Amino acid sequence: MRKLLMLLILMTLGWGVRAQCPLNTAEDFTATDVHGKTIHLFDILDGGQYVLIDFFFTTCGGCIQTAPYFVESYALLGCNQHEVFYVEIDEGDNETACLNWVNRFGVEYPTISGNSGGTDICIQYGIQSFPTTILIAPDRSIVIKDLWPINNAQFIISRLEAFGIEQHECTTDISEPSTSLLSIFPNPANENVTLKGEYIGSVNVFNVLGQKIEEHIMKDNELNINTANYENGIYFIKSDEQVFRFVITH
Repeated sequence: MRKLLMLLILMTLGWGVRAQCPLNTAEDFTATDVHGKTIHLFDILDGGQYVLIDFFFTTCGGCIQTAPYFVESYALLGCNQHEVFYVEIDEGDNETACLNWVNRFGVEYPTISGNSGGTDICIQYGIQSFPTTILIAPDRSIVIKDLWPINNAQFIISRLEAFGIEQHECTTDISEPSTSLLSIFPNPANENVTLKGEYIGSVNVFNVLGQKIEEHIMKDNELNINTANYENGIYFIKSDEQVFRFVITH
């Protein structure tokens, strides 16, 4: 009877424990993401950036729930152009499934599918529960072994700020005029986005893969775009002269 009681206690305690990455120091890997870009972990670290790795699979409930928070925090922390570099590594899924995932959530940072090395990296890092998110410092030490529970983007940002990682605006490859004709708000957005300024002409909305979502004509000084049916992720609004990046998080 005593042994049975002890077993029940241990089982109860175990239910509240999440498996963490068992490593203290990062192990190197090289893999190709879903867009054909080669990701070499130690090259990124040696360049002075922290690396945040989100281990996931596409039908994981917790992964689906937290994906918008990663997308939002990625945009607010500078889009891999400053102190931290985001990458997500899939366990078990093929390229097509991961591309659908990227399109669904507007993921701009590298995604490594299970079939392209992701599953092997998950095994290499001893990942046993999903999602598991780790943060690797430039000296290759794993300073966060499991970032959890993730209830919003600010939770991610606050944890990373403890390591000197700061918020930055993202820069794009698209040249923008020095004099702004339009402004966009709110950003991040939920039910609607407003474009304001002195402009008459067409305004198009694109997802992160360059697919046009909607087209509008701006006739007055303000255009309201209903985004209630947009999936969470990153989008672009393009006029004849300007490009704006905005994040949808419902």
